[in-house]
Amino acid sequence: MIKLQKIFNEYRQELRTIKHFVSLLIVSSTFAACQSTGKSDATLTILDVHQYSEMPGGSGILKINDLYYAIGDNSPFLFTLDSQFSITSKTAIADTNVLKNHTIPKTQKLDFEAVTKINNNEIIIFGSGSKSPQRDIFIRIFLKDSIQHESYSLVDFYTELKSLTSMKNAELNIEGVAFWNGKLSLFNRTNNLIFTLEYSNFLAYLNHEQASPTIDITHVDLPKINGMPSGFSGAEVLVDENQIVFTSSVEAADNAYNDGEILGSFIGFLDISTGNIKPTKDIFRIPEYKTPLKVESVAYHEKVDHKTSNYVLIVDNDDDKSLIVTLSVSR
Repeated sequence: MIKLQKIFNEYRQELRTIKHFVSLLIVSSTFAACQSTGKSDATLTILDVHQYSEMPGGSGILKINDLYYAIGDNSPFLFTLDSQFSITSKTAIADTNVLKNHTIPKTQKLDFEAVTKINNNEIIIFGSGSKSPQRDIFIRIFLKDSIQHESYSLVDFYTELKSLTSMKNAELNIEGVAFWNGKLSLFNRTNNLIFTLEYSNFLAYLNHEQASPTIDITHVDLPKINGMPSGFSGAEVLVDENQIVFTSSVEAADNAYNDGEILGSFIGFLDISTGNIKPTKDIFRIPEYKTPLKVESVAYHEKVDHKTSNYVLIVDNDDDKSLIVTLSVSR
């Protein structure tokens, strides 16, 4: 009996030690999140994950009614997905003759990175501009009886962006776009700059009907991971909340062309209630799923209650596969 009591006491002590260790881990994780984001009053939970080998390099996603539309940075297709995130069709919006093993080689890819909707009948896509002229491209897509599209060169427009004083010693790498109040906001990954201009003026400029549109510039300070800065990766307007939701990610890469080790991603919110973009501190670390995620863009999914909304993230972990992740954010 004495021996059994001794074993029981030792077991109880070990259990207390384990509980203490787990508590330390939880505290450490919470502290690390606060250090990274400056915020501790939000709960982020991954609800669901879907993987796609037929949709490589996932880089942008949006929702129109009950359908989702997605793009990949090394794919010439616009993918249509149903409400259960199954791919129902794909439409070529660029040359498919350069495909090798379902992807466009890196030296030739158009690097579609930014997508948004103008209305329920029009989608627009921007190439990143990180390599000229291949990636200096703008696509207008019209959702009629059949999906139709128009392509425009952005060589001149991107050259003007590169010449802006705020772009000194920075690379052009457009990763997100949001349409709000008749304006386009383009999210540049390097230096985390947002270029905002009137959409009608932008179209007139592309059609050689007017000179360069006026561009407003906003800089946003974003958090780091392991000392490495995060950069914009996607955006979408939340019309009913007068906000833009955005994502940013961290890679250990030294330029906009090469990939690097994936360290993690963030989701954040920008206030546009005054008609201008206000820099924000409302930024939160996205949980890992097996490994750190390189989140490329975000789409609004649904509102759960007054504190909680669900979002859909598209993820490219540089393995020629894409993930679509449903994320709950309660704040």
